[in-house]
This record gives sequence, structure tokens and C-alpha cells, in this order.
Amino acid sequence: MPRRDLKQLSDDSYIWIFGISPALDESGEVKLLQRVDAFLDQWAAHGAPIVSGRDLIEGTFLVIAADSRSERSGCSIDRLFGTLRQLESELRVKILDADRVFFRHGDGRVDAMTRAEFRDKGDAHTIVFDTTVETLRDVRSDAFERRAEDSWHRQLMKR
Repeated sequence: MPRRDLKQLSDDSYIWIFGISPALDESGEVKLLQRVDAFLDQWAAHGAPIVSGRDLIEGTFLVIAADSRSERSGCSIDRLFGTLRQLESELRVKILDADRVFFRHGDGRVDAMTRAEFRDKGDAHTIVFDTTVETLRDVRSDAFERRAEDSWHRQLMKR
């Protein structure tokens, strides 16, 4: 079985982070993870298993990681996105919508707004999540969650 616990994968493993909004409740989390696990158990590129793992952070961020030594083809990635598209419909959430900015409220809750809303409401001190980071190292460090002024999100703010 090519699926591993995410902790077993190296820092240079390639990742995809999918922000889920609204955040999943417990039953939604279970359904999502069962389907993702079933997908990762058989995920392959050109017949070669992709060593991979996953995590769900705060019911909002699905992290999929592929070991850097595993081949990843366009077709194998398309199959992953197809599975997530089905889950969007079944769970009635957004997973693949790139127009959302994820941020942390002062009370600790994670939420999402559109890029246009962020332009109007966000500021340099807003804590944002960079779902474009590319390695597990980025998630394990402070590169994933930081102030907007220290992220690409600063480009979205009014000048």
C-alpha cells in the first residue's frame, strides 16, 4: 500500500493544499478522509504506485503529499482532482475554488472570503494561509500560516 502517515514522508515531499469551505463537521471529515484514503491507496502514475499521505488541518485544509521520489503524472493528478470534484458535490462544500482566501479570526477560527472581499477587508496583519506552498517543509514551518504582509496575499490588499 503506497499510502503512508504524513509524518513518515520527508520535508521535500510535494504537496497540494485544498482549502475547504465551509469547514467540515465531524461526519463530513470522516467521509472526506475515507474517500481520500481509498483514492491514495490505489493512486499510481503510469502503473507505478505514488507513495503519498494526507492530513486534514482544522477541518478546513486537506493536505495531500506525494513523496518526491514518486512519479506524478498529469493524468494521476487529474484523477485526484476528479475525486475532489465529486466530494465537493457530495459534501456541498468548495474544495477547488481558487478565488478564496483563508484567514484566521482573532478568536482563532479559520474562515474564507473571496479575493475581492479580502482586498476590502484584509490588512497587513491579517493571518492568512498560503495554500500555494509546495513542500511538506512549508507546512511544517511558518510558511503556511503567516501575516498577509509576509505572503503573496499582500498583492491583493488595497494600496
